[in-house]
Amino acid sequence: MSHLFRGVRLINGVADAPLAEVDVFVEGERICSVLPHGTGGPVPEGVKVIDGSGKTLLPGLIDCHVHYTFDPAVADFSANMARSDLDVAASATTQARRALGAGVTSARSAGAQRNIDIWLRDAINVGQTPGPRLQAAGLAIGITGGHGHMFGIEADGEVEFVRAVRRQVRDGADVIKIIASEAAMLTTTGLRPGAAVFGRAEMCEAEVHAVVEHAHRLERRVLAHAQGSAAVINAARGGADSVEHAFLADEAAIECLAEHSATLVPTLVVTDVNRSMPGLSPVQRERQGLIERLHRASCERAIALGVTMATGTDTGEPGVTADLLWREIVLLHDHGASAMDAVKAATSNAAALLGMDDSVGTIEPGKLADLVLVSGDPMLDLATLAHPELVMQGGRVYRPERVSDE
Repeated sequence: MSHLFRGVRLINGVADAPLAEVDVFVEGERICSVLPHGTGGPVPEGVKVIDGSGKTLLPGLIDCHVHYTFDPAVADFSANMARSDLDVAASATTQARRALGAGVTSARSAGAQRNIDIWLRDAINVGQTPGPRLQAAGLAIGITGGHGHMFGIEADGEVEFVRAVRRQVRDGADVIKIIASEAAMLTTTGLRPGAAVFGRAEMCEAEVHAVVEHAHRLERRVLAHAQGSAAVINAARGGADSVEHAFLADEAAIECLAEHSATLVPTLVVTDVNRSMPGLSPVQRERQGLIERLHRASCERAIALGVTMATGTDTGEPGVTADLLWREIVLLHDHGASAMDAVKAATSNAAALLGMDDSVGTIEPGKLADLVLVSGDPMLDLATLAHPELVMQGGRVYRPERVSDE
């Protein structure tokens, strides 16, 4: 079916300002033309016209850090990991549908128990369930006994890390997720007993480099969980394509990110949510507030230094549901990015990070018709992104309230 978005305000993911009064014609799954309003001639018979008056059309949003197989309603990490495959698959499809309804048309899974995100990717691809186009990492790779060891692959030394990369590629992973540091939070039970979790480095630079070198040889990109400064430096110097979180990264670590042209996926939503989680003790609440403030400072440094930013929510963490990417965009803006740069972090920047920029991330002829229509002007109020009127993925229209094909 063909669609014409008529007279929309256009944020195309390329220009630094919205374009007024634009007609966007979609034929089948792709964008056919982008023209000034009224210059495209008569509307062909059978084309569904969507009135864009007072509305803004954006590229489909991209979430570069999700865990759809984790249930955000289950705060106990061990209990979350112990759920049956059927339970995990059911909640994963629910989160994927929720993300699509919120305008997320593509996403990168940053790790899943038992490679279930690979199944989810395939189910979405063949149309068994609606959801974002998904790049799946499957099992994350980290050191023996390190952060996330209970749902990933344990490896020590360059040889074992390379073997783990090969295993994940064999099992269908699109990307490789490594755990380069401890966590910086302790809001749930089920983590290592007595662990002093302050984001300290767990992988050395040589191990990161071995993973990256081999993954790139196998045409897979690498995302590195790195929260403290030493881990961020190891990940950047080791060549990771993106560094995730960087909650506690100091000025030297952020400068290293800039020097090595690594993309930062700060996952600001997770610390924003964690500081106000119910059930925290006064000590935990104080600690989460401190981490959030340090995280803010780290992100502000990165934006000021011009580090390339891409959005990720860490969906699946306690309280972090799949419909919060709009909030990540707002937080980027609050931390110093312009409104347009914050949107680009969720569109063109994210597409480039995922290696999908030849098909998504911008509104240009020939690209896949992944589009989000919202009321008003996000450049005046980014919170308008929280309530899409319409989501299109590959030319298929989804109504956010029910996420079903028309």
